[in-house]
Amino acid sequence: MRRGREFYSQNYDKVIELYNQGVEIKKIAEQLNMSYSAVYHWVKGLRKPEKGNIIKFIEFFKNNGPMPVAEIEAKFPKHNDIFHVAITRKMPIKRKMLSAKIGKYNTWYYIEGQEEELQKRIHILKEKVEEIQKKIQNKMV
Repeated sequence: MRRGREFYSQNYDKVIELYNQGVEIKKIAEQLNMSYSAVYHWVKGLRKPEKGNIIKFIEFFKNNGPMPVAEIEAKFPKHNDIFHVAITRKMPIKRKMLSAKIGKYNTWYYIEGQEEELQKRIHILKEKVEEIQKKIQNKMV
């Protein structure tokens, strides 16, 4: 299975730490199961690994909490693809789909440990939907 950018960006700090401890580049590459070339370029300052979309996705939810698709799709247009790749790589991202049909507020993403905050935000959303439905019913009468 392809390891992706996440693997490399997570190992960058380990590579630099081992190199600063005096470990040879070849040994670092073997120990972390990486290419010699990647390790060489990092320790010589020629290149630094980029964060992959999955890491950016997870960091976004760590910083902002659970969010519905409606609020993230501009930043992550391929959120569904990112989610499925993250799941296959056993990353801590989760998704909850609501039974109510409320458009792009039906699907929520969050990370492990944010379940309580997710429930609070969904509760607030449901209250707002009910409030709007009552206003619509009052106008029809």
